[in-house]
Amino acid sequence: MRWPFSREAAAPTEGPGAHHLQALLSSDPDRIYRAACAIARLFDPTELDALVPWIERIERATAHIALGGALFANNHHLQFALRRLRFWRDRAGCLCALYPHYPFFDPRREAERGHVIIDAVGTAEGGWGDAHAVTCVNCAAHWLATDREYHYPWWEWALAR
Repeated sequence: MRWPFSREAAAPTEGPGAHHLQALLSSDPDRIYRAACAIARLFDPTELDALVPWIERIERATAHIALGGALFANNHHLQFALRRLRFWRDRAGCLCALYPHYPFFDPRREAERGHVIIDAVGTAEGGWGDAHAVTCVNCAAHWLATDREYHYPWWEWALAR
């Protein structure tokens, strides 16, 4: 006899966010990593809305999966993707507020994607790299995104004063 309420709902295979969800629930570390990196940068409201109901299931499905990573643990991408989904679920504010919490938001790419406008570019404090003064197109928050490097490029984001 099958208990009707004991089985989890089947994850959708089509529609917004379905390919990311299928990857996250796959148990395949490479697919999970790629999907987590994509969700970490996701701004599409339809896809975010579609993924939010699956947060707990994603957490359970990925809890014991080793994602590897040499210099930077790949699990960080997954944890940030889940943080982004929770932030969206809770309507905690503009997604730009998450920039300081994930070092892979390149301000140039964010501008190309239409999320920010680069207002000015100067030299970073200490003379290495660029400091980008940017404005969020959604909430008009002003940010300073500074190029950093330690074995790989990353960006430090801070609200402009």
